[in-house]
Amino acid sequence: MIELGELEANREEFAKRHTRIVAVSSDNQEDSQKTKEQFPSLVVVADSDAKLIAAAEVGGAPTTILIDKQGTVRALYRPSLVISRFSAKDVLGMVDKNLNVVK
Repeated sequence: MIELGELEANREEFAKRHTRIVAVSSDNQEDSQKTKEQFPSLVVVADSDAKLIAAAEVGGAPTTILIDKQGTVRALYRPSLVISRFSAKDVLGMVDKNLNVVK
């Protein structure tokens, strides 16, 4: 959960960009709620039946998807290695590059 901690620590930078972080977890509702308590600025969605993961066609791989407020996917990052993750700095760079937001 290091990645979620990084995202939480950069909450002000995301707020400046009017960007909300949504973490989809394959955990059950109770465990997802505990995660939400640890990282209060993030939206944590429980997806224990993997319906959202299947609909997004990410196959359980850690994937970063940037969606604008109209619901259009603007960028997607899916690492070749499951242990690889985008840093908060990488996500902010993705936002800056792909969305017209005021910083």
